[in-house]
Amino acid sequence: MNQEKTILIVDDSKLNIRVLSDILKEKDYRIALARSGKMALEFVEMKKPDLILLDIMMPEIDGFEVCARLKSDPETRNIPIIFISGLDKSEDIVRGFKAGAVDYIVKPFQKEVVLARVNTHLKLNETQRKLKRKNEELKELLNEVEYLSFHDEMTGLYNRRYFENELDRLASSRRLPLTLLVADMDNLKVVNDNYGHKKGDNYIKAAADILKKSARQEDIVARIGGDEFAIVLPETGFKAADKIYRRIKENLSSYNQQQEPVEPLAISLGFAVKTKKEQSLDQIFKLADKMMYNDKGKSIYSKLELEQ
Repeated sequence: MNQEKTILIVDDSKLNIRVLSDILKEKDYRIALARSGKMALEFVEMKKPDLILLDIMMPEIDGFEVCARLKSDPETRNIPIIFISGLDKSEDIVRGFKAGAVDYIVKPFQKEVVLARVNTHLKLNETQRKLKRKNEELKELLNEVEYLSFHDEMTGLYNRRYFENELDRLASSRRLPLTLLVADMDNLKVVNDNYGHKKGDNYIKAAADILKKSARQEDIVARIGGDEFAIVLPETGFKAADKIYRRIKENLSSYNQQQEPVEPLAISLGFAVKTKKEQSLDQIFKLADKMMYNDKGKSIYSKLELEQ
């Protein structure tokens, strides 16, 4: 409704202010007044009007300068400004548009012209704001869809799809060595059967947190199955991978000591290192998986690297 819209009239002429006020009041707009450019800037700093009718020829700060200042400020640049002036030369009109005005009304004022242009630019501005909000909502939805398509809902880790996409991307990478680490929870079925799936879900989340905590920022930690996880360690050789392996084991031990779960949280681990471009990541993954199965139920693990 019009009465919800505030229009700021900026003019040093009392007559012009009265004429414009009388025209706009017919449509129940809220009217704010400023007799100088300085007053206009002070008003806008306190309250943002929906539209400004701005005179050009004013003492101290003219309309061009007021417009330029408002358009340079991110907080006020989207307020539509219509210049009002007795200057009707084309160069003055062009200068007004270059300063950022959306329209130009020449004195003496014609009621129909003033109301039509004010109404048009208020509607345009409102439509632009709605489009901006919709675009922001759409962007958020797209980001959410993208996130959900590549992340595991329960743990927040990357999912199998993202992991496999990364393997495809890294298959021909020359940035070696590259390590794949696989992890498998040992007793999830026991927990589910004896304490319920909700408790089992908590174990899965705890395992995910330990793996994420143990990995580096550049590593890719993914849940690739119900109780299966994998970590891509880019540009990582055996020694650095072994360090991460041991860190996981240490964090796992600390968790069990501090939390004292009804069943110990047990995770078997294995890793293998790609050192040459011609080596297949599928084969590397299988070797890491074999190492993981060798680790099941043991306190030590066999060191496994890919030969030529």
